[in-house]
Amino acid sequence: MVSRREFLAGGIAISALPVMAGLAAGEAGRAAAPGATPIYKVLYDERFPECCAYGRAAARRGFAVHAIRGDITDVWYHDFYPTWKRKPVAIAGLTAYGAFFCLERLAWDFGMRVSARDERPDGLISWVIVPRGRGVFA
Repeated sequence: MVSRREFLAGGIAISALPVMAGLAAGEAGRAAAPGATPIYKVLYDERFPECCAYGRAAARRGFAVHAIRGDITDVWYHDFYPTWKRKPVAIAGLTAYGAFFCLERLAWDFGMRVSARDERPDGLISWVIVPRGRGVFA
């Protein structure tokens, strides 16, 4: 059963998702701005109810999602690193600062940059990382 707090936090988190992350790949039939790229994956930290609500909402919208518990090592070595070696792709998330900081720094080596970042009052950060010179579907 979802608590009232989790429901409200999820509503707030998901309301930012379209702005922060663009369209899901399943909605890519709509016209996109030149140079726009779809979100490859949405990352969320399962230690926080607000992040879990964000992840569930992203999954319902058709995004591929991945849960972490504060540590990005597994998703980095088994997903983002090999994927970005082939072709840098956009990612988005709602995490604590540490995970965001590490991904931002690692992304620099692949010509990636943070295109959106929102520090929330609860200390969580919603963010989007994209290939340099590109945006996300709006």
